[in-house]
Amino acid sequence: MKKIVYVLVAGVMVLMLAACGSDSAVEELDQNDTEKAEAKTGSDADKEEKPPEEEAKDEDIWTYYNDAKWSDDYNGLKMEIQKAVVSDKAPTMEDENANASAVGVKFRMENTTDGKFTFYPDQAVLVTSTGEQIDMPDMWVSDNIGGEIDKGVIKEGNIIWYLERGHAGDIEWIKLEFSGHQGPEDDFESEMKEYEIELKLK
Repeated sequence: MKKIVYVLVAGVMVLMLAACGSDSAVEELDQNDTEKAEAKTGSDADKEEKPPEEEAKDEDIWTYYNDAKWSDDYNGLKMEIQKAVVSDKAPTMEDENANASAVGVKFRMENTTDGKFTFYPDQAVLVTSTGEQIDMPDMWVSDNIGGEIDKGVIKEGNIIWYLERGHAGDIEWIKLEFSGHQGPEDDFESEMKEYEIELKLK
């Protein structure tokens, strides 16, 4: 009988010690969390890193005009300008640290027919509200999306013009002029379709 009592008492004491041990472990974890939180509000909060999206915006050299849009459906060839951009800090092929002035558009074409079309938006003439006329985009930095567009084909990309007198940030509107026709590239009998598109930026 005495043995049973001793075993019970020993068991209760072990449980009490274990409980005390677990309480101190929880307190230690709480204390570590508090110290980490205090350390974060001290040193880490001072550094407070920006999210990658904000850093990218800070470094972005382009001003975006997402409302500068245009679209047309020419006999099943769907064309659209999705946005326009300008910059007075654009790099060039010769010097990536150059601060050149440039204008760009995001262009998309989709042939929804079984035939072919031939258009050259990547050779469009650019006219700006600041009095410039650039007869050809920069072919080195622009995407090659012009030419023959076969059935079901989607062509999209950026078209960039470098300004001669600069001040892209002052531009209030741009106008693009390009042409093409329905049919393959070597179909010289097709009627030409001329486009003159004006986009308001400001």
